[in-house]
Amino acid sequence: MLVYGQDERVAKWVGEQLMKDSEAFLPCVAIGIEKDGELIAGVVYNNYVGHLIEMTIASLDKAWCSRHTLKALFRYPFIQLNLKRVQALCSANDQGVQMFLKRLGFIHEGVHPCAYHDGGTAYSFGMLKHQCRYI
Repeated sequence: MLVYGQDERVAKWVGEQLMKDSEAFLPCVAIGIEKDGELIAGVVYNNYVGHLIEMTIASLDKAWCSRHTLKALFRYPFIQLNLKRVQALCSANDQGVQMFLKRLGFIHEGVHPCAYHDGGTAYSFGMLKHQCRYI
């Protein structure tokens, strides 16, 4: 079940899953995915800059990733906000996340050395509205 209107709760949960301070997400909008009343996935939309927004995704269970759910998650930035672009960052060491983003349709766009507080490198991925197959 999709969870709307609980931005702080979902952002906190996503932050905990990623071992990231959820305060860094604020202000944000977030959509959660629950199973049996517990969050199993969440998407935080933040760093909204005119024509683009950043998406941060965390999950415990792959079962959340249905076409119906993906339509809802991409409808928010591309339809409701009418943005032209979304972007996502991930650790250069996390090949699983990189593969997941590519399967969603994101394109690897850049390398950002020392992007994380621990000095780690981040990769940036982007998706343009006309490239999104979920809307």
